[in-house]
Amino acid sequence: MAPDPKLNEQQAGPTLAPIVFAIGVAVILAGLVVNLEVIAPAGVAITVLAAVAWIRGSGKRSPAQTKSLEPATNEGERFPRSRLLERATLGLGGLVAAGVALPAIGAAVLPAFSHTKARAIDLGPIGAFPEGEFVIATFLSDPQAGEISRRAAFVRNNGFVGKSPSFTIMSSRCTHVGCPTQPNGPIFVQKEEFRRTNVGEIKVVPTLPAGGFGCPCHGSQFDTEGNRTAGPAPRALDRYQFSIRNGRLILGPIYSVSRVDGAAGTARIHSFKRLGDGEPASGPESLLYPLDPIS
Repeated sequence: MAPDPKLNEQQAGPTLAPIVFAIGVAVILAGLVVNLEVIAPAGVAITVLAAVAWIRGSGKRSPAQTKSLEPATNEGERFPRSRLLERATLGLGGLVAAGVALPAIGAAVLPAFSHTKARAIDLGPIGAFPEGEFVIATFLSDPQAGEISRRAAFVRNNGFVGKSPSFTIMSSRCTHVGCPTQPNGPIFVQKEEFRRTNVGEIKVVPTLPAGGFGCPCHGSQFDTEGNRTAGPAPRALDRYQFSIRNGRLILGPIYSVSRVDGAAGTARIHSFKRLGDGEPASGPESLLYPLDPIS
């Protein structure tokens, strides 16, 4: 019988595909923690390419290997049993890996694409906020959730910029780990007011933060525009969007700020989507954080 020419073909030797596949999985896992926008997709690409190369090369053997593994009666078999077992094992391993990885990936990625509609909060008539002065407004961001949703904001009426009223509205939460900051100046408790609005009762207390705002937990300090001046906070105080409806001040969604140039109504605000506690808004270190949920 003439020798089968297929047995004399020179096949590729040992492949690096399994090693590259393992490296790709490691890169994906690292990307879930470090950076979902760059590192994780790179890991997926590496893993997919390595898996394709592994599958395509899984059945390639040298003539000697083929003769030693295949019985003489199977020389004419078009799909050797060993190749079938190899591919079945690889497929089963892929299913197990997908079953483990997909839930973790979903838990890490899906919240970043979920939208939670921010509640519009009525703080009262704009005339009730003295121009050029700060007040502390305390309110429930979600009345159904109760006291756990209570928030405080530093509100300053900047007067009119052109024909539009201008306000500075900063979150009281420190951008380090979320502790409540306090004005570095007197709080006039005797002048506090309570107003009934769409989120229930709102308390408004005048304050004079001549020295800005400070965090009692870890010592972060912020000036009257919210810029970080000392301590471990990575960025300025977060701010609230606002609108004026029928002469009333309405809070909108919260957003993050890297820094503020200037002051009051003419300030230039370097704004970003809302970021997590301790997360920088700009600079190379900001690339080390994963996606944040959309709020």
